[in-house]
Amino acid sequence: MANKTYYKHAQEVEDIALDLIPKYHGHLTDFNVHLEYVFVSKAPNRNGKEVWGQCRKVTGFVAYIAEQTGDEPFYVIIISEPVWDILPQDKRVALVDHELCHAWAEANQKEDDDEADPVKLSLRPHDLEEFSCIVRRHGIWREDIEAFVDAALKSEGKSDAGEDNDQ
Repeated sequence: MANKTYYKHAQEVEDIALDLIPKYHGHLTDFNVHLEYVFVSKAPNRNGKEVWGQCRKVTGFVAYIAEQTGDEPFYVIIISEPVWDILPQDKRVALVDHELCHAWAEANQKEDDDEADPVKLSLRPHDLEEFSCIVRRHGIWREDIEAFVDAALKSEGKSDAGEDNDQ
């Protein structure tokens, strides 16, 4: 019988997140967004790559069943425990910060809808979607690639990027 996948509360992840949120993710505090932190026992695979972590928005019936916030939407940060166990602390912090970047909250702009929630939660995509082979063949051919390379060069050699609040 195959090893069953299990989930458990990730207190270490939560502790890191509670340190990062006021520094870099104030919108989550501003809009009183609820987050849960979970370890998964097996690293999932997506498109042949090990998934270290993920951020999921929980809504509707599933939010209701979770009984965390009634039926209010919330986020769950899921971290692969086998990956976590081998990461040094600085990489753990980077992984949690990365997943928190996916959790976005803002005021809902639907003024004409009396039923609309006052806060809109969404999952933010990565800033850059590109193949390294395309950059090798064509260079920095898009503005988002240039911005990503500039950020990488500016942070080279830094272990703590400071108070950068860029979302």
